[in-house]
This record gives sequence, structure tokens and C-alpha cells, in this order.
Amino acid sequence: MRSLRLLALALLAFLFAYPLARLLALPLAGGSHGAADALPAFINSAGFALLVGAIVAPLGAGLAQALETRAGGLVRGLDLGLWLLFLTPGYVLTTGWLVILTIPAVRNGWFGTLFLGPGGLVFLYTLKALPFAVFVARGTFASASASLHEAALVLGIAPWRRRLLDLRLALPAMAAAFTIAAIETMQEFGIPATLGVTAKIPILTYAIYGRLNTTPTDFTGAAMLCWWLIGSAALLAAGQMAVQRRHQAALVHGKARPPMRHAPAGAARWALGLAASLLWGLGLAAPLLALAAVAAGSQGAGMAGLDAVTRSLGYGAVAATLALGAGIVVLKLQQGRSLWFTAGMQGLLAANMAVPGLVLGAGYVIAFNNDLLPLYGTALLLIIAYAAGALPASVRLLGTALAQFDGKLDEAARIFALPLPTRLIDIEAALLARPGLYAWLLVVAAVMFELPVSELLYVPGEMPLGVAIVSADMMAQYGAAARLALLGMAAMAGLTVALTMALRLASAPRTAERRVA
Repeated sequence: MRSLRLLALALLAFLFAYPLARLLALPLAGGSHGAADALPAFINSAGFALLVGAIVAPLGAGLAQALETRAGGLVRGLDLGLWLLFLTPGYVLTTGWLVILTIPAVRNGWFGTLFLGPGGLVFLYTLKALPFAVFVARGTFASASASLHEAALVLGIAPWRRRLLDLRLALPAMAAAFTIAAIETMQEFGIPATLGVTAKIPILTYAIYGRLNTTPTDFTGAAMLCWWLIGSAALLAAGQMAVQRRHQAALVHGKARPPMRHAPAGAARWALGLAASLLWGLGLAAPLLALAAVAAGSQGAGMAGLDAVTRSLGYGAVAATLALGAGIVVLKLQQGRSLWFTAGMQGLLAANMAVPGLVLGAGYVIAFNNDLLPLYGTALLLIIAYAAGALPASVRLLGTALAQFDGKLDEAARIFALPLPTRLIDIEAALLARPGLYAWLLVVAAVMFELPVSELLYVPGEMPLGVAIVSADMMAQYGAAARLALLGMAAMAGLTVALTMALRLASAPRTAERRVA
């Protein structure tokens, strides 16, 4: 078992630490030349990140409180809209808005002028960061006891002061939401690769990609910009931890009672209705309906690129299978008292999650583009990068399910002398089937629409779906981009429905037929 753990740590270090070390060591060895002209891109990215974090932190806290304390159709619709927004790639939403801007009256008006500038980037960044802020803050309000509100009513505290108390309790969650939103905004690649290029606004992530996509390739300059990106994330995380240490409140205790949910009324109902309307109207309906309209109205052009859908679906299926299989092995090896293995594994996985896909892809370019490891330009390296990037999420998704297993199940199976294949297939695989399928589908969807790693590592002439959509955008072939995006989402939805129904039929209880004598 010890040798297996050492082998697992060495493999993960080779997939994570080695490429990143090769990339980030370049400025230390060869200087930082080539990065000074990217200072405007860094300033723009930092400004957008701070502004978006300041917007979504209080907004996400307010929506999170409504989702945890209110009931009704508006709340369910808002919750569903946030999940759909979270799952929709940013460059797909951008493509829909670019389609809307092809209408001359819209493009030449005040809306077009505002959207094709910093305002459009802030709007799209906010849309993509809002679900993160809400999901982070929901935990705080879900843990708050009803006794807090009851005590405020008994003491006769005014409603506005009760809102300030709620805000005070939500400060740690708002700090976390601000940090996550700012980091996600700085690391976002799809929106700058579409709207940022169209609006000619320099953004840090696209500046990194530009240095890796030029001839000759400026690896040192790209590595220095990666240091800027990682350093900014570290500073934001340090600020969040400082706020949490200062304002942390204990909300969970033995006598905690969840607050009673009630339907919103009056001003609260109007506010939730406005939030749901804006989220569904501007966030989802407008860009997706624009994509559907242009896809139905244009014919012929871009049909050759439809193989990108099946290609990316295949990449996603293989990478998800590898990531979840490796995740199960990691979780099994963590069982026991091997603290050194658990600490090392968690450190590697946390470092991988903290590094954006663009930086990881750049590290793979440098680490595997040589005579010793000539994997660059092959589909194998692309799939390995997909699986490596999805491994941390796979471990966390499966870890929650495995944590629910009672240790006595395995003990009972051993007592009854069940063979190992029976224990793995008939017991563990059966219990993991449903959460495992959901985790597999989430990873497949993430890989299918992944963009930065795909842009850097795809095989020439074999574009993945995200690269094909963005390439069509760059050539103003919005009909082709819309068809690819909608067909990709339809294929993913169809696969989800088919596998979910198959699992439901396979796990349905079977009743024995009664024989009538």
C-alpha cells in the first residue's frame, strides 16, 4: 500500500507540479523581458476583477438569503436560472450577444456603444461570477438559526437594523464571494477571447495566450504574466482569510433551528421578481434565443465544423472516465492513517484548483514539447490535460458520496467471504452509481466546452468544440458558431437524459410475478 501511495503522489506531481515548475521557472532563469508591455492588460484585468467582486458580493448575499429563507415559484425559478447560468460557458453567452449586436440599429445605438466597451465585459463577468457568489453565501444563511431572528423581534429591533445584523453575519461569506468572483474574473478566458478581442480591450489571460500563439513563441513573457495572475489570486485569498478571521461568527450549534420559509410579499416579492426577470431575460433568454434565431436563419456555412461536437463529446467521455477512475483510486488510498499521503495529495489537488486552466495548459506546452517527452500536438496530451484538470473536482464530488459509506458494509462482506469483484461491483459500484453518474456528466460537460487548454493543446486540423465556436466568432460566422453551441448543448442534454433514464430503469425495483395456481 505504501508503494502505491508513493506511485500516486509521484504521478500527480508529474502531471501538476512538473509542468508548472517548468513554466514558472522560466522568468527566474531567463529574465522577465517581454512582459512590460502587458501592464495595461494587467491593470484592466485587476480593475474588472475588483469591480465585479464588489458588485456580486452583496448581490450574491442578498440572493442567497432569499433562496434560503423564502419559498415559492419565484425562488425556484431563480435557483434554476443560477444553475443554468453557472453551466453555460461564458463564450457561448458572448456569442449570443454578438449576434444581437449584428442588428445595425442595436450596434449603432447607445446600447451597442456601451456593450462593445468596458460595460459589456463588466456585464458578462458579473453574470458568470454571480452563481459562485450565491453558492458560497448560501452556506452561511443555511446555517443561521431561527433564534437570531426571533430574538431580534422580541427585543423590538427595527427592520433596517435587522438587515444590518444579517449583513454583519454574512461578511465572511461576502469576503469569500468577493475573492472567488475576483479570481474567476481574472482567470476567465472565454469572454476576453470573444468580446475582449472585438472591443480591443487588452486582458491579462488573452495576453498570456497571445504570447504562446505567436511566432516565435514568447514562453518567458507568458510565464511572467502567469506569475502576475497567480500572485493576484494569492493576494485576494490572503485578504479573504484576514476578513474571515476578524469577522467569523459561530452560527452552528446543538440547538440551532432552521428558519421557517415563507413566500415573499410586498417589496421582497417585487425585488425577487425583478432579479429573476433580469437573470432569465438578459442572462439566458436574450443570448440563447439570438443563437437559436441565427442558427435557424443561416444555411450551409460552417457545416464542416460539426464534427467538433462529436470529437469534444468523445474527449469528454474519455477524460471524465479517467478523472473519476483516478479519483476513486486516490480516495481509496486516503483511507487509513497515512497522514503524509493525505496531506501531500490535498496539497497537490488544491494547487491544481488554484491554477487556471490557461496556466496549466501553458505548462504542458513547455513540459511536453521536447525530444524526451514529445507529446505536444497529440490527442493523448489533450486528454491527459483534460483529466488532470478535472481530477480535483472529481475527488471532491466522489468524496462526498464515499463519506456516506458505512465501514461495516465492507466488514460484513468480508465476514460472508464475498470475493473482491463482488464487493466492488455489487456493493460499492451499485451505491456509487447515481452520484458517480452525475459527477461523470458534470466532468463531461466541463471538458466538452473547455476553452483555454483546448486552444493551447488541440491537434492541428482537429478542433475541439470550444475552439471551433471561438474561431467562428473571430471570422464573424455567427451562424456556424450558434449551430455548434446549440448542437453541443443539445448533445449534452440528450446524453444526460439517456443515461439518467437508463440508470433509473436499471435501479428500479423488480416485483416478482405472482403465479396463480
